[in-house]
Amino acid sequence: MPKLEELKDFEIRWSTLNHYEHPYGDILWHLFWGVIIGASIIYSIFATDFLFLVIALFALIFFFHPFFYETDELVISLSKEGIRINKKFHSWNEYEGFEFFHNGSRFFMYLVPKVLTHFGLTIPLDDFVEHEEIRTTMRLFLKEYSGAISIFDKWYRAIFR
Repeated sequence: MPKLEELKDFEIRWSTLNHYEHPYGDILWHLFWGVIIGASIIYSIFATDFLFLVIALFALIFFFHPFFYETDELVISLSKEGIRINKKFHSWNEYEGFEFFHNGSRFFMYLVPKVLTHFGLTIPLDDFVEHEEIRTTMRLFLKEYSGAISIFDKWYRAIFR
């Protein structure tokens, strides 16, 4: 790998929506929570528990109101110093490698942390982003892995696509 001083300044930048797809529109998800909240409201009426009724009504509003499903925009920037996601900076020194993966609906880049007690960083890649350009650039700073994603991250990505 070349030294940091030998590299020219560069920036690869893209913006995307956050990688958490909310369950808005998933009928089974809404049916499940609708039954749970509806049963809670009925229980609180029969048990004359006013406080529980208020909490269940707030849950109904917070869960089903579309305002709470708005996605956030992420601005991602790669440079020779590290990676910046919105205003948070991550140095290349924090990570030992990277891996590209697909969770069935979207491509991601996972940064493998050097310290086992830290979490890896998952970065969403959209279709318009040049994956090979990013892969080539990442190889200047980190090793490319295959199968390095932890079981917890795979499980988390399977639930929150």
